[in-house]
Amino acid sequence: MATVTAGFQVLPNGKDMDTNGVIPKIIDIVKQSGLNYEVGPMETVVEGEIDDVLELIKRTQQVGIETGASEVITNMKLHYRPKGIMIADKQ
Repeated sequence: MATVTAGFQVLPNGKDMDTNGVIPKIIDIVKQSGLNYEVGPMETVVEGEIDDVLELIKRTQQVGIETGASEVITNMKLHYRPKGIMIADKQ
């Protein structure tokens, strides 16, 4: 399958939860994924095979739960083209 790009924002939520340390942990998971990525002020954009991208997003949600969130809301935009689409194509 062709390369896709996905912009996503992970929002851990929980009563009396301090989310300050969660975002750096999520970014670490993105860095360790081996996928090409860009971290922005409102979302992170990654590129790769769709299964790898979706698995990464799933892992980032789990980080929120592991750090004490009772739920995680994820906003995601997925861009697909049959010939592939890369982050560099968007700049």
